[in-house]
Amino acid sequence: MSDRDSVAHLMGQSWLRRVSGYMKLCGPGYMQSAMTLGASSIASCVLFGALMGYELLWVNPLAIVLGCFVLAAIAKQVCHTGERPYESFKRRLHPGLAVLWGASALIGTVIWHFPQYGLTANGVITVGQAFGVELGSTAGRVGIGASLLALACVVVWLYQSGSKGVRIFEQSTKVMVWGIVIAFACVAFGSGIRLGPLLSGITGVAFVRDLLDGGIDPRAVVPIVGGLAAALGLNMVFLYPYSLLRKGWAKDHQELAYFDLFSGMVVPFICATTFMVIAVANTIGPAAGTSGKVLSDIREVIPVLAPSLGRMLGSDQAGTFVTQLMLGFGMGAIGFTTVVMQMLACGFIGCEMFGLKHEGRAQFLFALIPVAGVCGVMIKLPWQAAVVGASFNAPLMPIATLCFLILLNMKSFMGEQTPRGLRRAGWNTVLVASILLMSAAAYFGIRANLKTLHEKLQAPRALGAGK
Repeated sequence: MSDRDSVAHLMGQSWLRRVSGYMKLCGPGYMQSAMTLGASSIASCVLFGALMGYELLWVNPLAIVLGCFVLAAIAKQVCHTGERPYESFKRRLHPGLAVLWGASALIGTVIWHFPQYGLTANGVITVGQAFGVELGSTAGRVGIGASLLALACVVVWLYQSGSKGVRIFEQSTKVMVWGIVIAFACVAFGSGIRLGPLLSGITGVAFVRDLLDGGIDPRAVVPIVGGLAAALGLNMVFLYPYSLLRKGWAKDHQELAYFDLFSGMVVPFICATTFMVIAVANTIGPAAGTSGKVLSDIREVIPVLAPSLGRMLGSDQAGTFVTQLMLGFGMGAIGFTTVVMQMLACGFIGCEMFGLKHEGRAQFLFALIPVAGVCGVMIKLPWQAAVVGASFNAPLMPIATLCFLILLNMKSFMGEQTPRGLRRAGWNTVLVASILLMSAAAYFGIRANLKTLHEKLQAPRALGAGK
């Protein structure tokens, strides 16, 4: 039974019956979850937990909820009109906006590809260490990179092979996403979760209190901006509508699309990022009684967490094994799924910008544009690099969101589906709030990055003066 027939069968039934049916049809939301759970998200979580413990738990939920509303607005437009967003930008707004969106998303994807391979390689190496296999040598990293690239190409080709390939890909993505959540949940629960700090952190109460009392650690500004920016990227808002069109979702699928975003993107993302922050905070962050330091690698939690799990499992060796296995799988799965999604995004972007059909050899070749990122397995980038990279994405996201807001209110485009009354006020309020938050994040991110750059440029001069 096709998605269209399945949704028609569910219409008019009870909410519980619809939810049960929708769970089987979900897919594009999980693709977004797999894409947003990348090196930038995990890097932000590491820095959150290390610098401020539970205090910044609110950042990722806020970012992903606002991002969900932006994607829901896109789903509303695409499902109703069936029009490709790039074409909508070009014909109904301005061709320059379409080119800016596509080119920026393409360049950003290539840049973000490097840390994803680095994260994946570190995950594979950590899993290998759990089984006593050392893969961290140059030859080992080259082998990992070649294997990951080959596997990613196979997965991308599978997705582009047709409806059966799409369904297999989506089901595999669901398994990977929930596997990531379970892996980090095991790590977090192994270190212990404190309910009071959890509630005050995820609601933002602790952050506001400290902000009013005298401010926060300045080092947390860029991670906050990176976390807000990483939850929704230009390549994500490009990939999402085309994944809907690929599945043939139309007017009757709007409710399914909204449910898919919530269950497939929002819930797994909040769970995974929250568990990551907790695990770091409990082991080497302020929650563990330290003063808070900037980490270079999430694997630094292993020697601290392993003894705790060892006591639970009755063996230090078992504790080390489980910690390495869970953390390594989580890192590897996050990095690899993002690699695949970014390749798919490049395939759609390239075909759209050059006016080619989204199929076959052309789309596959465009999907290979970012493969130079495989060199990331050899480059030991600091975790902050992924966060800084995400913060540079921030200035263009408000522009893209504003374009979708204009299209949503354009009656000549949306017709009978143009929001009216309270619905219109609700949509506009949420999207304007998203634009303002993205703009503020962009401002503070650029300012913090310029300050860091200035300090690095001044350091050699100061050293020379001292001599």
